[in-house]
Amino acid sequence: MTVRFARGTEHFVPPKQWESMRRAKELEKKLGQRIVHFEKGDFAGEDFTLPEHISEAAIKVLRQGGVRYDPGPGIPPLREAIAREMTSRGRPTEMDEVVVTGGAKHALFMSLLTLLDPGDEVIFPNPGYPPDEVWIRFCGAKPVYAPLNPPTFQYDLDRLEEVITPRTKLLILNTPQRPNGCVVKDLEKIAEICLKHDLLVISDEIFSHIVYEGRHRTISEIPEMRDRTIVIDTFSKTYTMTGFRIGWIVAPRPIAEKLSIFLQDSITNVALFIQEAALAALTGPQEAFEKMRQSLKRKRDRFVAGLNKIPGIQCLPPEGTFYAFPNISGTGMTSQQFTDYLMNSYGVAVVSGTAFGSQGEGFVRMTFAVPDEEIEEGLKRIREAVEKLFECKAPKVKEA
Repeated sequence: MTVRFARGTEHFVPPKQWESMRRAKELEKKLGQRIVHFEKGDFAGEDFTLPEHISEAAIKVLRQGGVRYDPGPGIPPLREAIAREMTSRGRPTEMDEVVVTGGAKHALFMSLLTLLDPGDEVIFPNPGYPPDEVWIRFCGAKPVYAPLNPPTFQYDLDRLEEVITPRTKLLILNTPQRPNGCVVKDLEKIAEICLKHDLLVISDEIFSHIVYEGRHRTISEIPEMRDRTIVIDTFSKTYTMTGFRIGWIVAPRPIAEKLSIFLQDSITNVALFIQEAALAALTGPQEAFEKMRQSLKRKRDRFVAGLNKIPGIQCLPPEGTFYAFPNISGTGMTSQQFTDYLMNSYGVAVVSGTAFGSQGEGFVRMTFAVPDEEIEEGLKRIREAVEKLFECKAPKVKEA
């Protein structure tokens, strides 16, 4: 039997950003080799234990029989709490502008499929988040790349405006950025460009509470952008709830209503016990999460300092997220060559910067949300790998 897949799936490949994780698992399974995991976009270790009041909220609902359908955009207390959260960011928000989703990726998927038609163009940051591009293409729309300029990975505003055409419908922003941890500046100027060309914005803010200096800013706090911005966030990163798969959208009421229908016709609703856990996270004690952020800042400083001591590697401290994005071009290798070399020869898993776009060439993404001993072991192995690399490249001196 020949299966004829939908044309929208012709570009489907396993997620690029997870390639290193897949290979690391294979090495561990086949060879029993210990891999240092800097490739995962997740938390690891006792510094990031889920507070009991969150798990207890979920368990309580389960014990009370809260295991049935609850169709709709989310339970009112959770949507009200999210509305208060967004209002605190400077974007006045009502409960009926909130839709609770199965994570940020689900929110992005729903938003793109709801807004895009074949032939539409979407301005997509380079480097950017690969799943966004998957669903842009699925819709028959076209991603148009706006290069982010290293080392600070900010938009070239002149270039940004140059790529806008009459077909451009949407701009995707991500701040703090994946994969590099940079905070997007010039939000007012970006807003001016969006208003001039009548663009909608999807603002991916999943690391909104993991910013190390200053405060997180959302483009939706600019009054003129309130009704043309879809804000996406998640409980995964702020509250160490990655496995719960729950996030949210805040959007102008007409868009939120469409997205609510999309949600009910796809997954019906996010499980009630997960929503109650998220409510407990958002409205309960916050001290543990501030402690976690401080722990991440300490790990960031330690990690970046260690990387900068390695010849051929330069790394700016990320302003947010739990990712470092060091420049490894001084090693003489491409991003993928360096990624493969570390994995195959020294058992260190990182992600090639090119998994996120051509502007990622010369960089690799590394996660520092890991135990301190993992940081030290990984830095040790990377130093050994680079020193060996330079030793092999050094010209041989003939003995007399």
